[in-house]
Amino acid sequence: MERYRLGIKKEDIKKDVPVKAMAGERSIVVLEHNGRIYAMDSECTHEGGPLEDGYVDGDELICSWHSGAFCIMNGKANENTPWVSDTHSYNVVEDGGELFIEA
Repeated sequence: MERYRLGIKKEDIKKDVPVKAMAGERSIVVLEHNGRIYAMDSECTHEGGPLEDGYVDGDELICSWHSGAFCIMNGKANENTPWVSDTHSYNVVEDGGELFIEA
């Protein structure tokens, strides 16, 4: 498994506020939820909406374009939003004060 450094500092990640970061060539959305940092691809699987413009509802990140819902913990699409498919989620690791995703 490879690690890619997230281009964001831990202190810039806020509770339940999605923010876009780059990890190598990958565009990632990152947020803190229930005391843990989560990351997934930043484009909605429906029409490419920017998930960093979305909002948190319970344990889901909701796309601001067409309300597609993704589980924050694993990127799975909510079955009640069948117009979206699962997105890729990443394990976030802190090492030496820096944040990395594992891909």
